Amino acid sequence: MKPSLYSVFFLLVSDLATAFCFFPFLLLLWKKLGHEKAYLIISIYWLANGLINLPNWFGEAKNFQFQSQLSLIYNLIDTPLVLLVFYFSSLGQKKRLTLYFLFSFILFEFVTIILNGYNDSSNMIIIGTGTLLALAYSVIGITQYFRKMEHDSFENAMGFVYASFLFSYGIFSIIYGFSYMKAKGAAKLDVFFLYYSSIILSTLLTSFGLWRYAKPTLKNA
Repeated sequence: MKPSLYSVFFLLVSDLATAFCFFPFLLLLWKKLGHEKAYLIISIYWLANGLINLPNWFGEAKNFQFQSQLSLIYNLIDTPLVLLVFYFSSLGQKKRLTLYFLFSFILFEFVTIILNGYNDSSNMIIIGTGTLLALAYSVIGITQYFRKMEHDSFENAMGFVYASFLFSYGIFSIIYGFSYMKAKGAAKLDVFFLYYSSIILSTLLTSFGLWRYAKPTLKNA
């Protein structure tokens, strides 16, 4: 049976999304941005996204047990990585508050797993809470960015990063709803298509910010 045009397009989009996840890390190396911790964590964040989808390139897409275990592990570090980005891009009280939320969320993950086990049930709780937290920080980051009239290169780069997070987690909140309703068949394929499309647009936003504005200089903490 020949694959449908939609299926072929879906595979193309999923492969592009995986490839685009490596762009921020490549820009980090090319522009020598590793000394700036915020840029480093952003690159690691998208690199992890790429690595979790990389098995699809090697015929592991239908190995659901392997994919499920990989997702469980990744979902534990997703929100902490986002909070680390905001921690290293913040100053003063906001920086201290972000550190508090980071440790609190890691403790929350630990307690959730103790109470519910290391499974899809605890995974949904962690993902839902983490998505709300990431969205809240993204909205705050974007709001603070637009309140200022003038920005340095670091702030401009981070403005695109915040926008990418806002878009990515905004779309993911919709996907989370579909996952909660346990979408199947064609609907499930549409959910994954939305997921991969959001990755492409989000990585492009991040990559443009790093390419256009990021400089290999340290930002004073």
